[in-house]
Amino acid sequence: MEQTQSLKDLMLDIDNKKIHLPEFQRDFVWEISKTYDLFDSLVKDIFIGAIIYGIPSFEIAVREIDNRKKVTKGKKRPVLAIRTLTKSEIEERQKLDRSNFRLILDGQQRTTSIYRTLKGTDDVWFVAKNEDEIIDTTFENAKLEELLEEIAGEQDSERLSIKLSDVWDIEINDYDEEEIRDKFFKTTLYFRNYTNDPDFDEKGEFRKFRILRKKIGDLFKSEKLLSFYLLDMTLEKFVVFFERSNTRGVQLNFIDILAAKLYTGNFNLKEKIKEFEQQNSNYCLIPEIIVRSIAFIKSSPKEINRNYILTSLNADDFKEWWDKLCRLYKVTLDYLYENNFIISQDWMPYDNMIIPMMNFLKEIGGDFHQMNPKQKKFIEFWYWSSVFSLRYSGSSNERIIEDSNILIQIAKDKKINSASYFNKLFKIQILTIEDIYSFDKKANAVYKGILNLINFEKSGLLNWNNDAKLSLNSILEDHHIFPKSYLNKVLTNEPEKDLIDCVANRTLIPKLQNIKISDQPPSEYLNEIKATNPDIEESLENHLITKELLNGEYDKEFSFFIELRANAIFEVVQKHLITPKDAVKEEFYEEVKFEESANINVYSFYKNNKAEATFNPATTKIFYKGSLFESPSAAAQFVKIEFGAGENTTENGWTFWKFVDENGIEKKISELRK
Repeated sequence: MEQTQSLKDLMLDIDNKKIHLPEFQRDFVWEISKTYDLFDSLVKDIFIGAIIYGIPSFEIAVREIDNRKKVTKGKKRPVLAIRTLTKSEIEERQKLDRSNFRLILDGQQRTTSIYRTLKGTDDVWFVAKNEDEIIDTTFENAKLEELLEEIAGEQDSERLSIKLSDVWDIEINDYDEEEIRDKFFKTTLYFRNYTNDPDFDEKGEFRKFRILRKKIGDLFKSEKLLSFYLLDMTLEKFVVFFERSNTRGVQLNFIDILAAKLYTGNFNLKEKIKEFEQQNSNYCLIPEIIVRSIAFIKSSPKEINRNYILTSLNADDFKEWWDKLCRLYKVTLDYLYENNFIISQDWMPYDNMIIPMMNFLKEIGGDFHQMNPKQKKFIEFWYWSSVFSLRYSGSSNERIIEDSNILIQIAKDKKINSASYFNKLFKIQILTIEDIYSFDKKANAVYKGILNLINFEKSGLLNWNNDAKLSLNSILEDHHIFPKSYLNKVLTNEPEKDLIDCVANRTLIPKLQNIKISDQPPSEYLNEIKATNPDIEESLENHLITKELLNGEYDKEFSFFIELRANAIFEVVQKHLITPKDAVKEEFYEEVKFEESANINVYSFYKNNKAEATFNPATTKIFYKGSLFESPSAAAQFVKIEFGAGENTTENGWTFWKFVDENGIEKKISELRK
């Protein structure tokens, strides 16, 4: 029978050793973007699947939940504790309560993700909407889902943000209000960004922080948040469960739903997808990229979410744009491959980055040859910075819209007026050589980005068999340069073992070749390849691998090799991302300048009511309905009271008021702050 529990109960049960993992369960492998999606679903009350617990009636080895920090070179990760529980120990624990000992049979990734987030091992932030973005209610009365702008890996200096582990910390510790204010609220980027504004209402903003913290805390305590099954299991049933567990699960396909809607308007989406695939076997079509691109073109203000697509787009929109955008899609992929941004489509870090590039391409006339050197320079920096800052992890709709608008400006040879935009691009994940060692999974965009950046630096990776450039359709594997099976035999040092899967020990080669390499030391399998390709040294150096691997001197020097290659990789990262950032900002950023007497039209919405005013960026005063307000916040508070808020309401006017720039892009007036 299905039961429910709260996140709080789950956390306490893990801490109290009531919940364990079978020792043979796979390691925690989720990328952080999946954690963002998980908490987004929890906030929105979207079913995440039931956790299945088992109560074994036999002796079993168990291990603890993986709450270790990511891999760092030279630092040994703690070994996960493993212990064997006898049948009698299990029975003793369950005398008072059957749930005093439970094994996670299905749901390990979700459970571990929740635990790591609330313990602060992984940084996960709830970024809240500003009050003017909340429809039909107030910040205090809104549901938690209505307050959510996004779940992200970092806080937002323009929005109230709270780290989920801080909420848990507050829940389980007896902090007084002053401690919460000093330790958690005053350390946010939002507070630091606005605290020096003379009209910043610290008391009112802290009140919102407390409201948000309480709502998230209530979510953690909600008894019906997590569903679970508790199964008594014999050894035979236990084995059968794991044999069959991977065959379950049905996923509803968004494209199928959209196709059914468009079919009524005489546009057969499934046939158009099939037609593309038959005519373009060299490309992998991602239909949602075309669909979102249509939404971007047709919407004003820009919206590309699934709700807008299903409710606002029609068959005529697709008849007009489908074929045109499919062509732009192919041209964009051709450009990315021919200019070595991607090794193959399967290895592209973020598919959604194609959408802003398609919009750029559309603006310059559909041909990348029309791009001037200055535009090419920005595209290159934007592309790599977006990948290495994990810009498109988690919810990416806002990023797609923002980047599309930015690239359209670049296509028009206009400068960017938002300093904060460059700050976002500059937040790359690799700032030191040591940072490289923590990336060891293909699902991570930075991991893919590193391998693609080597390809970019070397103007195309070479096939080790024949020195030919790897093709767009190459079936590639991220090969262990020092084969994994070989290292598992020769390494005894745990910190070294932690680096076996590190990206510094990986490169991309054809899959068949990877299979043949097996568990040989590097010098042996490389010399076998050299027998058919005498120029293998050139291929190795093309992959940033020292040709000295051939002579066997490195076979027992894995740690030295990893350090050598990590240094080579970091030099490439430094060249393309770190060194040029100041010059790029200087060339492409332009501060908006207004004369003392210049006013711009601004507006805002509160409870579906629109307020229109004028704003003077030089004086920061707002003129609204015959009155001149000394600050944006004073005018915002007046508007809220006018439309039904209480007399004690507060509001940050810099995020409340918006304007449309000369390119038709909606922006907050915080973009105009000096």
